[in-house]
Amino acid sequence: MIVKIRIDDRLLHGQVAYSWKSALSYDAIVIASDDAANDEIRKVALKLCCPDGVKLAIRSIKDAATLLKNPKLASMKVFVVCPNPKSVYDLLQLIEERATVNLGGMQMEPNKILFSPAVYVNKEDIEYLDKIVESGIVLEVQEVPSKSVKEYKSLRNKVDFSK
Repeated sequence: MIVKIRIDDRLLHGQVAYSWKSALSYDAIVIASDDAANDEIRKVALKLCCPDGVKLAIRSIKDAATLLKNPKLASMKVFVVCPNPKSVYDLLQLIEERATVNLGGMQMEPNKILFSPAVYVNKEDIEYLDKIVESGIVLEVQEVPSKSVKEYKSLRNKVDFSK
């Protein structure tokens, strides 16, 4: 059972691994990222961040979807982490299970604007976030569990890429 899907371009780090572990009591983490799945050095680094006793799988979007549909995971609390909104959207197209999506960390890059603390977005990110919301998925903006949840739509209304 997916307990939450998080968008965080750093994927797995102390903040994700430990603060969300306390909040969600997950048994497994599935990182759904085509780039990470094909980078052996990054996989080693990500494995070092995984809390003791938690199973970790680093898969491409397609392979993550296959894994998440495996009946063996139905009895486990699974925390899914994706690097960006497009990856989440693509994953959601391949699975039936629906879970809250948490927008928590996207670093500043060229052509990105500040959306909320620790979250910078570009036009494509907003387009995919909008598609996720339009599909009926709950989208919360929250850096860590100890911070209050911000409503996506109110933050979204302040974003204008037409300028």
